[in-house]
Amino acid sequence: MINIRKTNKAFTLAEVLITLVIIGVIAAMTVPTLLTNTQGHEFRTAFKKAISTSNQALTVNKALDGLTAQDFTTADEVVDNIFKTKMNVIEGSSSFTNSCCSGGSVFTTQDGMIFCVTNWNSANSDVPDSDCNQFNTTPCALDKTKPNLWIDVNGAKKPNTITTSEKRPKDIYQALIYAQRIVPYDIPSQEVMYLDHYSNKEFASQETPSEES
Repeated sequence: MINIRKTNKAFTLAEVLITLVIIGVIAAMTVPTLLTNTQGHEFRTAFKKAISTSNQALTVNKALDGLTAQDFTTADEVVDNIFKTKMNVIEGSSSFTNSCCSGGSVFTTQDGMIFCVTNWNSANSDVPDSDCNQFNTTPCALDKTKPNLWIDVNGAKKPNTITTSEKRPKDIYQALIYAQRIVPYDIPSQEVMYLDHYSNKEFASQETPSEES
């Protein structure tokens, strides 16, 4: 009679532990990158929305009231008469989430974004080189080397950090307000707005306005 022994094969405890360690190492290496990419995508989308909705406010205000940013001489005036009346604004923080926009006129939208208008100047003139002219050739900025609009796309939530790289976008962006147009100010903000990060191809050729709208 032939004696056939059945052998049940299984992983040893050591093999299981080694496998778990390997999985843990891989997760530790990949999960933070995935989370960063996901958050970066959210910041990009929110910034594009912020630029779009604020531009719509200028357009609607011109259509309904016949006024542009050129018609207001202070940051408080442009916020009270354009953004607070033409955007879904709620009572929000009285200060910006970062010291970059200290002393500006701040408002919060219903989706949690915080905007700050600062460095404001309008000559209220139609001369092409005047500040905030109707041709959109110069911004409504007292100091042309600085932005006059700051946007924190996720409000009080962290990191409350200015975006300095398109590859690693943060939640704070810089923009310029012209009489009838708002555009990203610095190169990182422009790249986040106008470049397709995943294909690394430009999908919009819009630049700082140099011609009449």
